[in-house]
Amino acid sequence: MRTTRLSVVWFLLALLAGPAGCGDCSGSGAGTPVDSGWGGDGGPPVCPSQDATGFHVTLDGTPEGDGSLAAPWDIVTGLDRPGGVGPGDTIWIHAGRYIGTFVVKQEGLAGAPVTLRAWLGDRVTLDSNGATDAPVMQIYHEWIILQDLEITNSGTDRRSDRPTGIYVGADHVILANLAIHDVGTGVSGGQLRDDDTQEGTDILVYGTLFYNNGWLGTDRGHGHHSYLTNRDSVTRLEDNVLFYAYGFGVHNYSYSDSNYVRNNELIGNVWFLNGVPGGKLYDNCMVGHDGTHVVRDVLLRENYGWALSPGDRDVRLGWDTPNENATLEDNYLVGETIFQEAWTGIRMSGNTFIGPVTGVDPLDYPDNTYTDTLPTQNHVVIRPNRFEPGRAHVIVYNWEGLDSVTVDLGVVVPLDTDFELRNAQNYFEAPVVTGTYDGGLVTIPLTNLDIALPHGDPDAIPLDQRTGRDFNVFVLRSAVCD
Repeated sequence: MRTTRLSVVWFLLALLAGPAGCGDCSGSGAGTPVDSGWGGDGGPPVCPSQDATGFHVTLDGTPEGDGSLAAPWDIVTGLDRPGGVGPGDTIWIHAGRYIGTFVVKQEGLAGAPVTLRAWLGDRVTLDSNGATDAPVMQIYHEWIILQDLEITNSGTDRRSDRPTGIYVGADHVILANLAIHDVGTGVSGGQLRDDDTQEGTDILVYGTLFYNNGWLGTDRGHGHHSYLTNRDSVTRLEDNVLFYAYGFGVHNYSYSDSNYVRNNELIGNVWFLNGVPGGKLYDNCMVGHDGTHVVRDVLLRENYGWALSPGDRDVRLGWDTPNENATLEDNYLVGETIFQEAWTGIRMSGNTFIGPVTGVDPLDYPDNTYTDTLPTQNHVVIRPNRFEPGRAHVIVYNWEGLDSVTVDLGVVVPLDTDFELRNAQNYFEAPVVTGTYDGGLVTIPLTNLDIALPHGDPDAIPLDQRTGRDFNVFVLRSAVCD
């Protein structure tokens, strides 16, 4: 078995800390030692405590319960403001499919958010099947963390408008390690109110799988994974995997001057093949505005894009208004990168563009790699997760056309620890690899990997518009907290 070149990116930040480097964190060659120092000020992710100090929600809980394991709440009560829950508390939601639409009414404080998350090891699904307008989840109170939940709509009508997954109308909200699929738009927020204040600031979307969101209208595919506007804070999408939207992947865009698109940070995300279910490849990532407000302060750092060919659409910055400044650093992008309309300040360095770059002159930005020719040497990236110890995304560009690759997982998984690798395109099926880490290289198969098809639309993703063995993303999880 050939061992592919391994490039490890160790991008670990303190909770809500600004972007930070970690020195020389990469190595070439599988088995190369990697700096495991933690960036930021907060240290590594910490295993949560599952003890009686938390509160509990179950399928058979009741409003009369006290939130204990012995007398849990139903989900509506748990998301409301029951007595005893305060800043810094965690509400654990236990296994099951919770049908309905939900509103979070808890509220935390700076340094003491209220966390709502799945009980460790449980699959918790919030399903808005039957809803016509309301999002699966609405958040209107500040300092909230939503973690480890599945957000979906199991309805099978893909020819009509579908409700949004999560609407964020509150400040200081983190959405971490979710799976958001088969809704209309995945995440929306940041709109301006009538009094010119912003509804939803300081939004972080982290480590989330977005797929199969949207619907097919009579004109085109609709529904994007991310539809966030912003004026008054920083909106960050970090280490998410976004694929097979009916519309765009990232669509941080305003169609009028009623909103703004500013201070967008996109870091460590993976995007590919968005638009396929809608019958047309759209941009995997688009940040722009259709109006007179300039787009400014856009950051793309260490993102990974893939397309069926170098000429397909990947990234578009700008739309129909003059733009100010954008920074692109250390991205690895397959497909066309478009700077639309004029930009007064572009900074680009360390990027690999496999496909055309239009709207700017690449000669003005020499500190990048530009090519229209596909590489011949594999490129594998591991990005550890900063909300869950032992978790990471493993990104495989299989330029060599191998049936499997071997990877050193030691930068994430401790010795003698059980681990699993799941196919991000079919996350809730059986893992593709399981084992106990012995310090050696781990073989990951790249063939015969199925994908999760859109609910009610099994023919929406043709075989010739899938990644096959050429490109894949895996979610690594290990029993660090057991």
